[in-house]
Amino acid sequence: MIRLLGVIAAAAVLLCADLLIAESPPWTKELPFQQAAITYEISGMEVGSEVLYLKNYGRISARHRQTSMMMFGLIQTRSSVEITTPEWIYLFDLQERKGSKSINPEKLMIEKFQKLSQEDRQKVSDNAEKMANVLGGGLQGSVEQNAVEILGYWCDKTSALGSTIYTIHDTSLPLLSETDIMGIKIKSVATSINTDGVDDRYFDFPRDIPVHHDEEADQMAQMVAQQTMAALKDPESYKSRTQGLIGTPSSGSPAISPEDQKEMEEAMQKIKELLGN
Repeated sequence: MIRLLGVIAAAAVLLCADLLIAESPPWTKELPFQQAAITYEISGMEVGSEVLYLKNYGRISARHRQTSMMMFGLIQTRSSVEITTPEWIYLFDLQERKGSKSINPEKLMIEKFQKLSQEDRQKVSDNAEKMANVLGGGLQGSVEQNAVEILGYWCDKTSALGSTIYTIHDTSLPLLSETDIMGIKIKSVATSINTDGVDDRYFDFPRDIPVHHDEEADQMAQMVAQQTMAALKDPESYKSRTQGLIGTPSSGSPAISPEDQKEMEEAMQKIKELLGN
């Protein structure tokens, strides 16, 4: 539950950051190094460490995470591996010996972008920075480029939804993130970056862990890709549709349509079910 809350907030905040650095397509960015191993220290409700291994300028990653937390008076430990490729996201729970895979949402958005006409592609790229401002305002957030230097890299600061994330300038790679949602606090800070080389073994799947296809996660990824592309194509329409969904609408804001209300309720129900599990 704890990590899920952080992921939900971080995804929204990183989306704001991504849209400020539009290329073609807007969310495709390369890191300043071909490969790296980044060590993070995790504190707050969860305590532990994480090593993020990157290769091919960040297109492929492996996140090895070990944490512990106090729950009902008992210390629970967690050990996981998350491997991301351009096509799939694989999640492995090393303690429960379970694995799953789901479509990488970025793959879906690239596919949708490539199906657009040249005119719409240009419109999406032109709207990226404008869309970031809409999101930042709607989420009562802010974006500041080159706000601070961390481990020798200048980072952009993005704040929204109770999270503040510092990403390497012109990328979506965070070196520092702080989340405070409903009193649940998690902090992740990079303590070292090694760009000398990364062993391929860190990208191997854990042995003897079956992988099942998470079709529900695929559906959510499809929804995210569809909504993001629609928003980038027409920011003004997105703004009018979301003013009543995010925060308290102003007196001049349009009413929420029954379709939007139903979609919002279904999304909230899914989140509640996930949190309950």
